[in-house]
Amino acid sequence: MDLDKLNYFIVVAEEKSFSKAAKKLFITQPALSQYISNIENELNVKLFDRNKYPIKLTTAGEIFIKNIKEWINLKGKMIREINNVTKNFIGTLKIGISPFRSPYMLPMALSKMKKNYPNVKLIIFERHSKELEKMVEKGEIDIAILSLPLNSNNFSFIEFYKEETFIITPKDDYYLNLSENNIISIEKLKNESFILPNKKIKLRERIDLLFYNNNLSPTIFLEAETQESILSFIEYGLGIGFASEMSLNHKNWRKDLYCFSIKEEKMIRSFSVAFKFDRSLNDIEKKFVEFLMEIDK
Repeated sequence: MDLDKLNYFIVVAEEKSFSKAAKKLFITQPALSQYISNIENELNVKLFDRNKYPIKLTTAGEIFIKNIKEWINLKGKMIREINNVTKNFIGTLKIGISPFRSPYMLPMALSKMKKNYPNVKLIIFERHSKELEKMVEKGEIDIAILSLPLNSNNFSFIEFYKEETFIITPKDDYYLNLSENNIISIEKLKNESFILPNKKIKLRERIDLLFYNNNLSPTIFLEAETQESILSFIEYGLGIGFASEMSLNHKNWRKDLYCFSIKEEKMIRSFSVAFKFDRSLNDIEKKFVEFLMEIDK
C-alpha cells in the first residue's frame, strides 16, 4: 500500500465522487478507480458503497480513513523531527496559496528553496482561502499563505508582508481629474462599471465591505479569477477595479494604468504563513518564511 497515494482515498471520500476526485487530483478516473479497488482487494473489504449516490464510506471505510489520516500526520511529524535533528533536509513541504497570489509571492521564495534545499520536494496547492484553511486543519498541507484575519482560531501564524490595495483605472485623464494627490473618493466612482475578483477570493470580501460602508451599489461588469485578468481588462477600458501593490509592480502595470489610494479607507492588507495551532514550524519551514519575508526588498 503506497502511503504517498493514500491521500487519493481521502479526496474520493471528501468529494463523494470518483470523477470529481480524479479531476481534483489531475489523474484519470479509471486509474483512480483501479487504485481504490486494489486497496479493497488487498484488505478484502469494500471501503465505499458504490450503490449510493453520492457514494459513501462503508463502516470499514470510516475506520480506514481515520487510520490513514493518523499515518499521514505521523509520517509528517517523523520527517520534521528527523530534519530538525540531522539538518539534512529531505521529504516534502506542502504549501497552500491562493491562485490570486501565487504568481507574485512564490517564484523568488521557491527559487531560493530549490537552491538551498535541493532534497526537499515542494508541492504547491493553489486553492481559495477557505479551502486552504480546511486543508491545514486536516493536515493535508503543512502551511498556507493567507491574508489576515483568518476565519478560524485553530491556527498559529507568522505575519510576513503588508501592502496597499489601490483603485485601478484606464490611463484616461478623466480619472486623473477626479483625484487629488493620487487619492480618489470611491463616491466619485459610483456610476462606473467595476471588474472585481470573484466571490471565492478573499479580497472580494474587503471590497464588498468598502462598498457597503459607503452605501454604494456598484455596477459589476465582470468578475475574474486572477489579478492579471483584471488588470488586462481594465487596460482595455472595460471598467475599473482593484489591484494590490505587488501585482502592479510585477509587470510594471503602473506605466499602462492609473492607480489611486482610496480616500474613504486606505486598504492595507497583511499576509501570513498559517499552520496548525498545536505544532511549531520546523527549521525548513522557518527558512521558507525567511525567504518570503524578502519579497518586498
